[in-house]
Amino acid sequence: MKHKLAKLIDVPIDKWSEHTLQTENGLTSVMIKRGHAEWVAFVNECPHQGRRMDYAENAFLETPDHQLVCPAHGATFDASTGFCTNGPCVGQSLTQLQVSFDQQDVFVEII
Repeated sequence: MKHKLAKLIDVPIDKWSEHTLQTENGLTSVMIKRGHAEWVAFVNECPHQGRRMDYAENAFLETPDHQLVCPAHGATFDASTGFCTNGPCVGQSLTQLQVSFDQQDVFVEII
């Protein structure tokens, strides 16, 4: 199901941001990064123990080689695919969400 995540203007360029939305299953935290030509979004939850990937409000750890780091146990994930490359959940992935937008709003598809 498609959900409005945020106003387009509220999603920074080249920086991860967190947005919470209401779904039929409750609140869902989404982490999203808007590039100059590409977008990527994941459910903000590490597959290892279900902990959030942000360590503070809108603060995510990303290495220079584009690995997202879980602040709880140090698992690393490819920032473009969400695939765990190192740590306690190697071989698992963050839940990736399809992103779409119009002239004003950003949407994500949650199954």
